[in-house]
Amino acid sequence: MTTASESLREEGTLLTIQLSRGDLISPALRSALAAEDWPRAVRLVGARWPELLDEHNGLLDEALRLIPLAAFSTDARAAAVRDIRLHTPADEADLMLGEAALPHVGDLPGMEEAARSSRALNLLNVVAGRMIAFRVRGRMSRAVQLAELVEHYGRIALVHQPALLTSRLPNALLQAGISRGLGDDIPGALITLRDAHERGPDARTEFVGRDAAGKMALFLAVAGDLDQATYWLRDYEKAPRVDGWLEPRIALSANIARSLIATEALERTTADDLLPLLDQPVNAEQGWGPGVTYARARHALAWGERHGAVASVRRDKDRYGDWLGPGTTFGPLITMVESELLLATGRAHPARQSLEPHAEHPLAHAARARIELALGDDDAASRYAATVLNQEHSTRARMEALAVQIAVRHRRGEDVSRDATQFRETAQRTGLAFIATSIPTAEGHAAPGDTSANPLTAIVEAETVPVTDQQMRVLRGLESGLTLRQIGAQQHLSLNTIKTHARSLYRRLGVNTRDEAIARAYELGLL
Repeated sequence: MTTASESLREEGTLLTIQLSRGDLISPALRSALAAEDWPRAVRLVGARWPELLDEHNGLLDEALRLIPLAAFSTDARAAAVRDIRLHTPADEADLMLGEAALPHVGDLPGMEEAARSSRALNLLNVVAGRMIAFRVRGRMSRAVQLAELVEHYGRIALVHQPALLTSRLPNALLQAGISRGLGDDIPGALITLRDAHERGPDARTEFVGRDAAGKMALFLAVAGDLDQATYWLRDYEKAPRVDGWLEPRIALSANIARSLIATEALERTTADDLLPLLDQPVNAEQGWGPGVTYARARHALAWGERHGAVASVRRDKDRYGDWLGPGTTFGPLITMVESELLLATGRAHPARQSLEPHAEHPLAHAARARIELALGDDDAASRYAATVLNQEHSTRARMEALAVQIAVRHRRGEDVSRDATQFRETAQRTGLAFIATSIPTAEGHAAPGDTSANPLTAIVEAETVPVTDQQMRVLRGLESGLTLRQIGAQQHLSLNTIKTHARSLYRRLGVNTRDEAIARAYELGLL
């Protein structure tokens, strides 16, 4: 049997099959470190870092500290691992990943030349590694710039060297999509992640398609397109699970998406069940922490202890400060939800002050409109809402603003039928039920489902009951005579999930049985 020391004699960057066994990785790396064989140690780190991270993370960190910086110049992947793991100063990020000069994204001849050269794959690795290095520090603007370079250069290189790039590009695109999604470019993220998902079967790593689907679900849920998020979650569920340390990290983003969907659709049982799944895995990228904070805060806003939630959000704002600055996705979201929690506890003026870090963001304008509405300044509320409605932004921001506009016009005695119809149709399409039940009045903040305190809900429900697309699919299945189990099988969902959707459907229709639900649906024109 080949020993670890014998394996170390093999030349090249690929290790022998014996070294792929976890019980040999540790002695092999220790041997290389003891002999100060830095090239071999670097190749071991670059080739086998997932196993080292999973089973020997202390040894991995020791190796990254012991190996001289210069030795990492020969292996972009190992350099990226060092940079990401040790969090070296931000101004060293480029040095950590070698001396390769990167083409500018607008330099088409330069990218073409690099794409045809022998360094085509190495350059893609360097660009992607630098992108991740900046992202894990929270320097999202730079990460998004490099994501654009990854996309453009990678696709050009694929044309010129398909045999070399076909299996490598999907993962690079996955990471580029994640960088865009965390860097306040959700529309761009969705395009890139879809591309990564479609190329997933060609990837060297089996998790690309599953991870891309889960990340798309998360970013769509954050943007407020819950029906589309649910669609991608179904795709995520159908993909094979990944064995080992990576699966909990992939599952986290999908679980955040599920939690947001359940909360925004006011499906409390499902939302409660998902909360325990939002604990972030050890050593996971810290940029996902604000997503967990946001999902927990939205749940608390709907049903939890709001004073405690404010304290929790503020604590996490300090903890994740590097990932909440300008040019981030979760910075404005955390600011908005903190403001909403303060407003829900009767602290309108602190709620207004909390918006200052992202005061010019459309989400902050939507939150400011809510605050002014609660304070009774209808003119200011209408101005802030109009600012959002006049911009191209997420479905969530526009729905928040439209809800305030409806409330203001209703209070003034104006005709709101057209706006109410638009709001109702968008709520049905996206599943954003929570927004309709949480608009403040001049007297305070309405609790979810309290239609007596919230004129908007009464307006929206006056013509029909908001039913999500998922609930409509359940309703149509009931009308067809299918059992809940058959409906679940048809939609690739578990029986418990279908039962949850059915309970929510009955609640919205105000009924208790299948026959009553179908009859009520006909009365409302849903069937």
